[in-house]
Amino acid sequence: MNTVFSQEEINTGRQREFDYLKGIFMLFIYLIHAFQATLSPEDTVTSWIYMFATMSGAAIFIFVMGVGTVYSKNASPAAFVKSGFRMILYQYLNNIAYVAALLLPYPFVSGRMSQAGLERFWFMVKIYIQYTNIFFITGILYLVLALLKKLGVKIIGYVIIGAAVGIAAPFVYGTPVNVPVIGYLVQLLIGDADFVSFTPLYFLSYALFGAAFGKVLRHVKDKAGFYKVLAVCSSIIVMLWWGLVFGKYGSNLPEMMAVLSDAYTHPNLWHVAASLAHILLFAAVIFYIEERNRKGDKRYEPKNPIARQILYYSRHISKYYALHVPVYFVVFGCNGYEGFLGWQCWLLTLLSILVTECMVRGYNFMLPKIQGRLSAGRAG
Repeated sequence: MNTVFSQEEINTGRQREFDYLKGIFMLFIYLIHAFQATLSPEDTVTSWIYMFATMSGAAIFIFVMGVGTVYSKNASPAAFVKSGFRMILYQYLNNIAYVAALLLPYPFVSGRMSQAGLERFWFMVKIYIQYTNIFFITGILYLVLALLKKLGVKIIGYVIIGAAVGIAAPFVYGTPVNVPVIGYLVQLLIGDADFVSFTPLYFLSYALFGAAFGKVLRHVKDKAGFYKVLAVCSSIIVMLWWGLVFGKYGSNLPEMMAVLSDAYTHPNLWHVAASLAHILLFAAVIFYIEERNRKGDKRYEPKNPIARQILYYSRHISKYYALHVPVYFVVFGCNGYEGFLGWQCWLLTLLSILVTECMVRGYNFMLPKIQGRLSAGRAG
């Protein structure tokens, strides 16, 4: 073990395998949300992609967030609290954008909408006014991590609490609290409601295990050896997971998809362990691919445009995540709030990729110029 780990923190640079991992799964998010945001039934290909994505997806972002809190240059409890409230604010600002995108086409299509389309329109407006998704749960988890950081919890403490949450979550989920306001807030954290996409309760384990993993990773001096062990262990768990899933549901695709979808948003400890195995196996594969390209160059930057774009997704993941769904909502509204066929959703995915890219790149290009002019104005 001494050949892999060090008493000192020596692996403190950027862990780019996780940057690639986030960026790659942004592409899966584009595709899956094209169907979900437009209330369109998934085609067979997308159903298979979604089922495999349920073993990573949001879990990747929360796990990597946990890792990132250890590698952040500003990792004080106060900074985590600030990040937490900022992410919660992002959620509700994002909700305003969602509702605006849904409302925008309405005046132009209201005269030709079907009754079903009208009902879908009002249902979605009601849902997205108070929607909670990845931004909200990230914000809450930052607040929890701030508390644990303040209390000086050790690595083993993160693991124990993460495991305890994974065990307890299915028993706590949806517990009613019949107290005005407080009951609503509890519902956001552990409750079952149409407007709650993910609950912080179920994803806390990923954040805690991510923080523990990050603390261990900082002491790794032989990442190749470290990931070799992880890849072997993770592969065994992954094969065991899919062996059990296909053994039980393999002949019934709809039931398998329903079970995996439910487990994705409400994972128990076994599902969390299997998801982490998928994430770490992907990270190990990406690490070895990049190491082969790096060839010992510590300052290596990929020249492949696809790799560079994936890293760009990762660096600006919040912007891409926030902006891609409104594109779907506008198109959905223009179609009278009616769903699409599978091939149309694939085209919508490409449209959202292009439009979102223009918005993100345009924002990143203009922001420094605007800030520069404001600074010059104040200086003058």
